[in-house]
Amino acid sequence: MALLKRDNNIQPKIKNTADVSRDLTIKKEYKATERKTIKVDPPVYDLIKSMSIVTDKKMYDLVKQMCEVYLDNNVSQRQKETVLLMIKENEK
Repeated sequence: MALLKRDNNIQPKIKNTADVSRDLTIKKEYKATERKTIKVDPPVYDLIKSMSIVTDKKMYDLVKQMCEVYLDNNVSQRQKETVLLMIKENEK
């Protein structure tokens, strides 16, 4: 019983806390000079270009939307968090 009875009821002090926020969205707007080139096969480029014309969206917005849909539908929640944390670390 000695292990259960504490003489002092002092709570431990926490120095560091973990970031438990689950904000998984990428909201930052980028300038044209900050965007980077992606190398894809010509048929894939033509497909993206055609889809951007038909949907009246910019190509980079369309690719961003495609990536978000892929993350939502084809990747587990844990993998999605890992990918987005990697992106967040690269932004720093």
